[in-house]
Amino acid sequence: MEQDLTIPVEPAAERIPSASEILRSLAARTDPAIPFGDVVAAAGSRVHGLALLLFVLPETIPLPLPSASSILGVPLLLISAHLAIFGEAARLPSRILNLKIPRSIFVAIVRYVAPVLAWLERLSRPRWDIFVREEHPMGIVCLYLSLILFLPIPLMNSPPAICLAAVALGILHRDGLLIAAGTAGGVILTGALFFIAEFAAYLFAWVMRLF
Repeated sequence: MEQDLTIPVEPAAERIPSASEILRSLAARTDPAIPFGDVVAAAGSRVHGLALLLFVLPETIPLPLPSASSILGVPLLLISAHLAIFGEAARLPSRILNLKIPRSIFVAIVRYVAPVLAWLERLSRPRWDIFVREEHPMGIVCLYLSLILFLPIPLMNSPPAICLAAVALGILHRDGLLIAAGTAGGVILTGALFFIAEFAAYLFAWVMRLF
């Protein structure tokens, strides 16, 4: 009797779509508004990274969507706080999952941001694991950058948004270099804000002395 020496072949692991691919698939839908739960389902275990990236991308460049900040700002704070307190493994609150995001936001992101995002995704890879493992400090950094986005400083939305997008993409791709770069950018941004505040106070005092 012949013995079957066939070596069983493990099924190939299912390929996880990139963030740019997920955004393109959502933008291609016909629904006027897309439940955020659908985004979570597409993201799998990387939900915090993709959620942060989705909500911060419209702030990285001046998109032709005047209401985008008001729609996306509060969820950005909630997701950052959730990551800081509970870590990546925790499920997002139902209040966030039940949000409906206008499809026009996805369309604008795909049109203006997706090409750059796809290029960054090709460069990104798992590395610098020491930064990737620190989930709660990552959440604190994201929360801090989200709060800076709310400061009423003209033309200051893009710098913290770009730093936060770098951290979010790093979380998404387990790329510690991107997380470190976004964090370093936040430190530099903090120094710049202190300088602006000091200069504004000096200028105000100088103007007051004229009267």
